[in-house]
Amino acid sequence: MKHSPTHNGCQVFHFAAWRWCIKRAHELLEVHESVATFHEHVLITGMEQFLPLKPAPEGRLKLIEVRVDIEYAMTKTDLSKPIILAPLSSPSGEDFGWMVIDGWHRIYRALSEGRETLPAYLLNPAAEEAIRIPL
Repeated sequence: MKHSPTHNGCQVFHFAAWRWCIKRAHELLEVHESVATFHEHVLITGMEQFLPLKPAPEGRLKLIEVRVDIEYAMTKTDLSKPIILAPLSSPSGEDFGWMVIDGWHRIYRALSEGRETLPAYLLNPAAEEAIRIPL
């Protein structure tokens, strides 16, 4: 099932050639447990390179930085709420790994507080396709 062009109220996460409807991801997770695998402790160390936690090393440039509202991240996020990861693949099926599509504010807070893991849902490929918004 593809993302409906008439779906209202999408919260969109956009990375490179992909866009996902986070609202639809949450709707699927509420109705069908089989759309994802739950992991209580997913390692988040190393993700600080994508966040405004520290500047790029001198003479270097950050090519990717996820924008976060720091005040919101530090005061209004619930670290018990699982982040959501989507599998990435090329049109030919080449596996590119996983992308966090929901939870960057929680990751920012967790890393700021010295945590190394967060709970997470890893979507299956069919669910990822169902929430992907065509460019």
